[in-house]
Amino acid sequence: MRRLMLIALATVLIWFGATSHASAEVPLCTLSPEFEREVLNTDAIVGAAVYDLRTGTIWSGGHSGPYALHSVIKPPIAWAVLSDAYDNERELTKLQREALFYMVAWSQNADVTRLLAMIGGLSGLTEYYERWGVAELVGLTHRSRWGLSLAEPVHLARLFAALAMSDAVPYDVRSDGFNLLRSVVDAHKWGATIPENGLPGWESLIKTGNFTIPEEKDADPVAKLDPRSYEDERELLADLREAEAEAQAKADEEEGETPLKAQASDKRVLVRMNSAAIWLAAPWQGGQPRYVVTIMQESFLTWGSSRQFQNAIGAILAHAIAKRESGVWSQPSAHCVKRALS
Repeated sequence: MRRLMLIALATVLIWFGATSHASAEVPLCTLSPEFEREVLNTDAIVGAAVYDLRTGTIWSGGHSGPYALHSVIKPPIAWAVLSDAYDNERELTKLQREALFYMVAWSQNADVTRLLAMIGGLSGLTEYYERWGVAELVGLTHRSRWGLSLAEPVHLARLFAALAMSDAVPYDVRSDGFNLLRSVVDAHKWGATIPENGLPGWESLIKTGNFTIPEEKDADPVAKLDPRSYEDERELLADLREAEAEAQAKADEEEGETPLKAQASDKRVLVRMNSAAIWLAAPWQGGQPRYVVTIMQESFLTWGSSRQFQNAIGAILAHAIAKRESGVWSQPSAHCVKRALS
């Protein structure tokens, strides 16, 4: 009886306790063989991870990276700012809350530096990485600029699992953070969406990041455009398209570059695209965070093709999870490809 009680207690701790390293890390093809086949058939470098928050299992596959995070780092920044205000019993001003909204929901870069300064910059964010139990991200942080922080898909999955589950995140902070993710506009929500016919009532909270290598080192023409400064949406879209069209790939010798950067040339545009999604179970199943899905890629595909590929990978992983939750999923044979790319 005592042993049964201990097993039950352990299950509760896995579900509600702080997220730590997964109890098991296994090849993603054991969850979805289709993922590996898709990766092998596409001219892109891609990696993905699926984190089952209830059991602590992480499935990972494809190229491990690391990849540049870009806008996917904005929710952790928001969680850190909200936590800092909560810890110091300080009410955020209307302007600060608006800055949080535009940073996460509209993915505005102009608000990031201002908000980072509230927690002591990148060094302050590093302290939150350690508090959340993802200290391995500290070594990958690019100190010169927040958008070039690096992570592997597994690291990104652990980071978003901490946002979703860690005891180091106050309840009110997590609630406010989830609401920010709920407000993310459709244009920033590709990949890792839940198939409604497979898991009705479940909720997917997604943040994405994308970037094209600019024509000059350290230039960032796309990110400098602020949609709030435009009254005409057509003019904004035209300027965005023009900025992306002008972005030319140019390699540099910087240490810690991402997988395809060294292959970039003036004739090709390198596209980075990634996403992280927190899945919440249906309300009648407790509404608890159940999965984190991360997809990270670099390619010389066009921006539109990269997005389509991201959606295709997300659909493959989402359907595999839905089959697993519905009980029709079965463990594939042991001879599946352990790593499609290495």
